Amino acid sequence: MKRILLVAALFTISFNGFAKEKMTPGDAIDLICGGIGEYSESIMRSRQLGENIANNIAVLNKNKNMAEPTKAYHKEIIYEAYKEPKWSTKENQDNAVTEFSNKMYLTCAKAFQKELSELD
Repeated sequence: MKRILLVAALFTISFNGFAKEKMTPGDAIDLICGGIGEYSESIMRSRQLGENIANNIAVLNKNKNMAEPTKAYHKEIIYEAYKEPKWSTKENQDNAVTEFSNKMYLTCAKAFQKELSELD
């Protein structure tokens, strides 16, 4: 299910955002997954600061300009972040934020690379 959501989100973003520019697959992955990494960082930072999951979902749901596959993928990121513990020390919180952002970026890049390789 997550793979389907990711692929749908990636293709929605890539067709909408890159139709006017000629980009390499690597550039597209860096741009799209970079955005996923930044969003993941923001969500995990919110998690570590004690924000309620419902508030993050509500903010996401208010975004009317986001395509539904992308919104569904972002919701999965929120769910994944809230499966992780909330740490009490700033050092551990910062580490959790960095590690989660890296994990989500790599998940995105791996899935996108796999999809692109299957198109060849």
